[in-house]
Amino acid sequence: MNFFTGERLEGGRWLKNLDIPLDEMPVYVRQGATIPVYPDEVECTDDMDLSKSIGLHIDPHFKGIFKKLTNMETWKTNLDETKKRYINWWNHKGIILNMWEHFQEGVKPHADIPAPSPAKDLNQKWFDPQWRAEYLDWYVAHSSLKADILPVANTQLGPGSLAAILGGVFEGGEDTIWIHPDPDFNDEIVFNPEHPNWILHKELLKACKAKANGHYYVGMPDLMEGLDVLAALKGTDKVLLDTVMQPEVLEQQMQQINDIYFKVFDELYDIIREGDEMAFCYFSSWAPGKMSKLQSDISTMISEDDYRRFVQPFIREQCQKIDYTLYHLDGVGAMHHLPALLEIEELNAIQWTPGVGEPQGGSPKWYDLYKKILAGGKSIMACWVTLDELKPLLDNIGADGVHLEMDFHNEREVEQAMRIVEEYSSSSSDVSKEDLSKEEAAATKQETIVVKDSAAAGNEALKPLFNAIVDGKLEPAVEVTKKAIAEGVQPQEIINNYMIKAMGEVGQRFQDGKAFVPQLLMAGRAMKGALELLKPLLQGSASTTIGKVVIGTVKGDLHDIGKNLVASMLEGCGFEVINIGIDVSCDKFVEEVKKNKADILCMSALLTTTMTYMQEVINALEAAGIRHQVKVMIGGAPVSQGFADEIGADGYSDNANTAVAVAKELMGLHK
Repeated sequence: MNFFTGERLEGGRWLKNLDIPLDEMPVYVRQGATIPVYPDEVECTDDMDLSKSIGLHIDPHFKGIFKKLTNMETWKTNLDETKKRYINWWNHKGIILNMWEHFQEGVKPHADIPAPSPAKDLNQKWFDPQWRAEYLDWYVAHSSLKADILPVANTQLGPGSLAAILGGVFEGGEDTIWIHPDPDFNDEIVFNPEHPNWILHKELLKACKAKANGHYYVGMPDLMEGLDVLAALKGTDKVLLDTVMQPEVLEQQMQQINDIYFKVFDELYDIIREGDEMAFCYFSSWAPGKMSKLQSDISTMISEDDYRRFVQPFIREQCQKIDYTLYHLDGVGAMHHLPALLEIEELNAIQWTPGVGEPQGGSPKWYDLYKKILAGGKSIMACWVTLDELKPLLDNIGADGVHLEMDFHNEREVEQAMRIVEEYSSSSSDVSKEDLSKEEAAATKQETIVVKDSAAAGNEALKPLFNAIVDGKLEPAVEVTKKAIAEGVQPQEIINNYMIKAMGEVGQRFQDGKAFVPQLLMAGRAMKGALELLKPLLQGSASTTIGKVVIGTVKGDLHDIGKNLVASMLEGCGFEVINIGIDVSCDKFVEEVKKNKADILCMSALLTTTMTYMQEVINALEAAGIRHQVKVMIGGAPVSQGFADEIGADGYSDNANTAVAVAKELMGLHK
């Protein structure tokens, strides 16, 4: 293979008449060789000290070496050793001992750098390049850099800041940056080089690079890409519907986003790089060339076929054009896409995030998952591994291609981990390509589920309505409903025996892993279209709905997809739903419950920092004297039955389908 580009060539033949400039002359290396690599500053002599080189192992997945190694005047005294370990890790060898974020407790400062004055407000904290550069300079100077902890300034401008560059709206929160959809987005993907959010990215990186002065790396912001960017621009629900309603348009948009991504990445890379090296500010990592963290969190809600159509080709292109790539696999709901990821030969590594409510990366629960990734030719990044989990983890998965993001609290713990890792560094253990355990197979592969047709057998003419809603077909659902009305079929028969049962069927398929969020949203759309025809006929009827529900995401939390799914399912199953949106205050919840005389109040939260606000809402209902009038349901990733009991909620559900059953129970109805 070509040492500089990683191009693979069949051996045993001559290559003739190559049109290549002299300064780009290829060097061909046999796969399996280990070669010494030196910084440019090292003079080449006959008696060169091999101990000062980076021994680079050329395996079949090698993607080409960087052109230039730099000798930075860094605060990290063992940076060269860390670089060696990273190069090995990218090529599926050895162990990296790192952590998610820096800690500062008990750390001797690397330089006498004073802390800046406190930020005047959240806007300065996040969006003032000079203030933030000063803060990060102080922060890195006072942070631990032991083991393989990287000296890097975290220049995050929110997760998926490419969406902001393309027109999304920035909002600084206490702990992170939110990106709201562009209210003027019209489905056109346009890169405006004069957009203030793009200018802010460049100004921030330039200010940080000037402050760093070679002492540390300036990290690449988490741009993200593809479906996640589009969801941030126009809303998750709309993107999921696009997979069904305008798939060709969606494919075009994915390619447009990819094309812009490379332009943006390259320009930012030219600002932050040290020689050809760079660091990534989140998912702490370093590479001897261009590197990126890739992801598609929204894809947990789509099928494997849709993943291979709308995600995999664009992830593959990124892996082909960027030297070193790490894929962020987020949550158990994403496991069914692992086979498609392993098919991308150019992808170097996979990072596993179990998600809220699951044991973290060092748990034995994930051993088989790690083995499958390693056996698929990818390195792994395991996050939030504790000290007591370290040795059992390495004993079970081996010591090659393992990046450990440890949960350290002080330098004494780092030193303990270093001693453990040292035991495994002298010899590497091969990862066996054994079959998955039954448990892991169940987690990574969707089982075939036979779904029974539960449509009522009474009215043959209305069975197409049941099928149309289950299949998410609006027009047929409307036509069948029109015909039924004309023939004098009672509205309640249509609703109870066909619409509600159809939505129940879709909910069951969703729960069983047979349907995904786009299918649920399409079914809700078909049901609502047919229901609009029946509403005029139901006015004044006490049986129009089985209950009124007010639903919203609590104050400080901007996540809405889970809440919207619950709302759709409740409405589809006979409830009248008043969806009051995101970031909802106590006063707003109380006001809407009173105004609508709600039977049930549903609250959602995705963040552990916001779920505690649910208690405040319940207290506000008590203070307003209406707590006894309304049942309270809660849900969201960090929420549990125990938390519901603790705050005095009446019901809890962890998914949209069971939420309907809980709501019916609270109303005194049978499931």
